[in-house]
Amino acid sequence: CVNDTAIMKGFLQDREFTDDKIRILTDDQVGTRWMPTRENILHNLQWLVRDAKKNDSYFLHYSGHGGQVEDFDGDETAGFDNCIFPLDHKETGVITDDELHTLLVKALPPGVRLTAVFDCCHSGSALDLPYLYASTGYIRGSSALANLGHELVEGNFDAEAIKELQAKWQKLQAEEKEFARQVNLKAADADVIMFSGCKDDQTSADVKVTRGGKSSSNGAMTYAFTKSIRENPEQSYQEMLNSIRDLLKEKYKQKPQLSSSRPMNMQELFHM
Repeated sequence: CVNDTAIMKGFLQDREFTDDKIRILTDDQVGTRWMPTRENILHNLQWLVRDAKKNDSYFLHYSGHGGQVEDFDGDETAGFDNCIFPLDHKETGVITDDELHTLLVKALPPGVRLTAVFDCCHSGSALDLPYLYASTGYIRGSSALANLGHELVEGNFDAEAIKELQAKWQKLQAEEKEFARQVNLKAADADVIMFSGCKDDQTSADVKVTRGGKSSSNGAMTYAFTKSIRENPEQSYQEMLNSIRDLLKEKYKQKPQLSSSRPMNMQELFHM
């Protein structure tokens, strides 16, 4: 995780983010205010967006432990909140996706962009963003019923086939209803876009990387995210999502996700 922060700092510096605009919290900074305790993490998240105004651009990278805890407010489809683990989580508790959403999504005004990368387990909806994108560029859940139409063309309409279609229709109706509920709860005015290392029910792996003859361990998502941009600086969000997935799919089961706070054009070039 410490290696990942060094990679991301270089990535930001290449994009003209200056040192005075970058804060890094790692557990090797013993005895300083840069230890990733719950208090320090929340304080620095507030610092990141406290003066947000139109046309500002922010970037957040988290590499560490992620998990799931029981959802008590009923906003999660699967019944679990995703969370990240501060260094002192045993004493002070975890930081849930609800807290992150309130601090980093709902707090931002229109015209502000936040790009986030979460390289941790169970990170698919780490910021609780309602618009989740498929590799085809479409929003998952928003047009599920329409996508069933092709199955009705030249179909085998025996009793069993009709029964299966009815069951699928009911399932898709429920998915669309849940999607509408999530949009109502979680949509926001700012442009928040998140790349996650895996789905909510998956774990995120490490990868061995050799650079300049030296080998180091990194998060697979951090590695794929930076490698994709380095090799192709001008690519669309759809191309980037597929590129990241392609870099990982041969060796890892995790499936990186892309989500947003508002509907976005997946053909638009990636920018920060």
